[in-house]
Amino acid sequence: MFSLLLTASAPTTIALRPDRAKPTAPMPTELDKLRRQIDEIDTALHDLMQKRTAVVERIGAVKGADGRLALRPGREAMVLRRLLDRHTGNFPRAALMRMWREMISAVTGLQSPFSVAVCVPEEQRGFWDMARDHFGIQVTMRRHTTPARVLSDIAEDPNVVGMLPIPVEGDPQPWWPGLNGNEPPAPSIVARAPFFRTGNPRTEGLSALILARIRPEPSAPANSGLDRSLLVLDSPSDLSRSRISAALAAAGLPAFTSAIRHDLAGGGMLYLVELPAFIIDGDEALPALEQALATPGVRLTPVGAYAVPVDLVG
Repeated sequence: MFSLLLTASAPTTIALRPDRAKPTAPMPTELDKLRRQIDEIDTALHDLMQKRTAVVERIGAVKGADGRLALRPGREAMVLRRLLDRHTGNFPRAALMRMWREMISAVTGLQSPFSVAVCVPEEQRGFWDMARDHFGIQVTMRRHTTPARVLSDIAEDPNVVGMLPIPVEGDPQPWWPGLNGNEPPAPSIVARAPFFRTGNPRTEGLSALILARIRPEPSAPANSGLDRSLLVLDSPSDLSRSRISAALAAAGLPAFTSAIRHDLAGGGMLYLVELPAFIIDGDEALPALEQALATPGVRLTPVGAYAVPVDLVG
């Protein structure tokens, strides 16, 4: 009989050869380092954006939640001009403006929600693009085909901002005579769009005025030429533009940049006069101008002001 003897062998130790050790991570390349810098900068930008938002919310708390529009077109123009003045490098200026416009509108809406009523005539669809460029993607917008509907929206809701095509000579049904008198809830002209043209072909050649139930504010020091004011001149009789110019000079005011005439159906004339100055209700120059016009029954009504768009300066 045979027997099978099993014997346990001693455990075998296997030594790793140096050339079979775990590989080490490769050294970061120059491209990796640059991408890491981009990540760090993005984080810093995001932190600053959140910090800016917190400061704006504190401003809202200091002012108090009174439900009024937090829109500050004059202040916005100051911010954008300052950024453009200091901007260097190859980053497109239009993209810079678009970024800040988005941020400004977003944080304004955090202080007090608002919506925009836009007049978009059938033959000028670019006004919708212009409004979206100006107010950003967060703001609710409504499209109307007539100025009357926009003005009606503003009259019904103090948190509605309106955008209307800029007045032109010869318009058979101009919207601006509706501002004459400027009694509540009539809005004021507070801004002009676009403030900076982005190169969108749909908005090429178009301009609009922005209206809201807030008081206009200057965007620059007096006599800087960076603000325009609009006055409605109501006269029972015809006034030549040369006579208006002479009256402005006599009242110590600058020459008008435009003067649009509209004949009233019941008699009399209205003129929309634009001046390179900041003039609102209560300005001491208004009585002097009425006197210089030397026309019984003439009446002047400031209807708003706006910061001069960047491409129109100079």
